[in-house]
Amino acid sequence: MNVLLCATCGTRLTEPVRRLDEMPAYPGWDGLPGPDGRRHGPPSVPRGTYVVDPLPFGAPFVPADPDAEYDGVVPGGMWMSDERGSLVSAGPRGTYVLYPDAVVNIRLHPDSDRLGGCCGLDGRKGVNHVCACGAEAATVCTDCCSGYETRLLPDAVRVEAAP
Repeated sequence: MNVLLCATCGTRLTEPVRRLDEMPAYPGWDGLPGPDGRRHGPPSVPRGTYVVDPLPFGAPFVPADPDAEYDGVVPGGMWMSDERGSLVSAGPRGTYVLYPDAVVNIRLHPDSDRLGGCCGLDGRKGVNHVCACGAEAATVCTDCCSGYETRLLPDAVRVEAAP
């Protein structure tokens, strides 16, 4: 079991969690409210676990090469689009993917432009949570169109054995 700490101030950002060897397969989503009554996608990882995702995640988004096969994820699915066409993630690789409730001592980003979504946060505008010290730490995805997860930035955390 490990805990993830803020690389800037050392604040504990997770409860003790067990590392998975690889990202679980996406379980799909039926659009119905969950047991808590809220609409959000299925959890990307089980409660009490985390995984390091080697694929790019989140902002910035860049136009997709129409001839290339893309294996990265973006909040809400494999791609998104705008006036530039189909877009893919050029965000960080190596994000720590956790069940949202496993992450502690973070708060909403002070830039309200990063807090988009309809039923929760969708994470499409980049990092949307900061550590208690103010350092950018996580992208929380809890919207109806995204996976249900919190992704800690690889450069924002350090991993230690749980006490």
